[in-house]
Amino acid sequence: MNATVVRRAASATIAALFLGASAAVAIAPAHADAEGDNAFIAYLDKNSFPYGNRTQIIRMAKQFCLDQTRQGNPNWLATAVLQKNQKWTNTQAQTFIGGAIPVYCPQVWGG
Repeated sequence: MNATVVRRAASATIAALFLGASAAVAIAPAHADAEGDNAFIAYLDKNSFPYGNRTQIIRMAKQFCLDQTRQGNPNWLATAVLQKNQKWTNTQAQTFIGGAIPVYCPQVWGG
């Protein structure tokens, strides 16, 4: 066996280890997200918040948090855009946000 073959074998082994570790890390947040998603939906249900599609409302909450935490955006912008696009009342918007922030972007409240 020459040095080139040994290096290639070692490189392939290391790459496989990194891929395996990456897959394990990718699986863990998916489980955590399911718990958060369930908590968010439970909050909406408890507060009688009307939503048609569970997946869509979860995506909206995650997008709201991305917009809310985007550097350079004023604090009010994500809420105003959400309320305008969904044609929600202030109460509806605040209920939605009250469920989204603790689950998807607790850093907004300093959590």
